[in-house]
Amino acid sequence: MFIGREKELSLLETLHSSSKFAYLVLYGRRRIGKTSLLKEFSKSHSVIFYSAQAKNDSLNLADFSKTLQMYFTGTTFGTFSDWQAAFTYITSQVSEKRITLIIDEFPFIAEVNPTIKSILQHTIDHQWKEKNLFLILCGSSVSFMETEVMGSKSPLYGRSTSNLELQSFDYLQSAAFFPNYSNEEKLLSYG
Repeated sequence: MFIGREKELSLLETLHSSSKFAYLVLYGRRRIGKTSLLKEFSKSHSVIFYSAQAKNDSLNLADFSKTLQMYFTGTTFGTFSDWQAAFTYITSQVSEKRITLIIDEFPFIAEVNPTIKSILQHTIDHQWKEKNLFLILCGSSVSFMETEVMGSKSPLYGRSTSNLELQSFDYLQSAAFFPNYSNEEKLLSYG
């Protein structure tokens, strides 16, 4: 059961409902609910959802290729030769139907392949900027997301249309998880 995050879901819905390119940077501490939020959003939309892992670049690219293969059914292309080829393939599939691409744990890719940021920057500027595409880059390393993705020295600087730092639930939001608790029990549970 998903509780809370109404404002955050509303932002995702607003960005998704546009027919223009949108790019959201979603970040926050580990275990705060970023992936749960994205999965909840994904329940009502067709999305390409790739969750990167702490492994080498070729394995992440192979897994990303498999994710694309599952999304774009009826096509066979194997593993892409590089990230640019994968992103260009996505570009070729954008039509009137909006494509939403979520890359969860983006720092896992960018730490082993720092060029991914430049590749994405080039793709945004030359392929996606005028397309009906919604890109979400998500990460748990707050400092990495702030400096390497949104920072002024990053190739991706100034390209996001929205940034969202997911915060911990406050007391009232947390209390919704315990509807059968007394107010005192809710307060004790909150800490």
